[in-house]
Amino acid sequence: MVFHDASKYIYDWLQSQPFVKEESITDWLLFFVSTHSDKIIYKTFSRNEEAFNGSDWEWWILTETYAFRFLIQAKKLKENADNYPNLSYNNRHGMQIDLLINSASQKGAMPFYAFYSCQKPEIEKQINNISYIDKSALEWCKPCINGCFLSSAHWIKEKILDAPRKRISEIELVNASFGISIFDFYTKETIKEVTNILLNLNSYYRNQFNNEKGIAHLFRDIPSYVRVLIENKNNNQQSQSWYESEFGYYLSSLSGISIIDLRN
Repeated sequence: MVFHDASKYIYDWLQSQPFVKEESITDWLLFFVSTHSDKIIYKTFSRNEEAFNGSDWEWWILTETYAFRFLIQAKKLKENADNYPNLSYNNRHGMQIDLLINSASQKGAMPFYAFYSCQKPEIEKQINNISYIDKSALEWCKPCINGCFLSSAHWIKEKILDAPRKRISEIELVNASFGISIFDFYTKETIKEVTNILLNLNSYYRNQFNNEKGIAHLFRDIPSYVRVLIENKNNNQQSQSWYESEFGYYLSSLSGISIIDLRN
């Protein structure tokens, strides 16, 4: 189970090297899953601008009919410390979480934080906090050892940054997140069932946040820089320099793109 193995490795890595940089973890995570599954494509870039879209990488999930888009910002959580400053981070373009949410809305993507942490989530609080993930999937992940969790940026914005300032613990954030081992749970499903799950997530996102675009895109509408990666996944003849030169305008604030291609 590739996502379980990757998340477990991150957990062990954080335990043995607590000062490892989040950028190193992100690069390793996306490289590992792409080299251990023929359904995953990963392209890394030499980011040369301070992020103006609030995200580290784009994540796409392809089914037979749709391409589902996500924007991810990675954060390594602090143990026994206040994590509020990390979430309220600003750069010259504005508050990072606002950039992430606004960019996701414009692009038709769902914004997530990837949290790196050794905390064990409390299943009851997870179920209460995460309405967009099926309860059975969260319960399946209960015994899993995760070092990487995903959490809705909208939840963080509403429950933490728009609320009165308070100390934010590591466990509070993990309890509003799901371990990435959950993706292995969905590999048991047929592509039709996974498509329906993602379409339900799309409906939730559109209705909950009044976003007409949603996250489900027809293949004719996906960006050219993603299409090139898909078409050349088995025979990538484009050099890194050509790719970044050709699509640099779109990639200047991204460190990578990951694509999970579930099509037969």
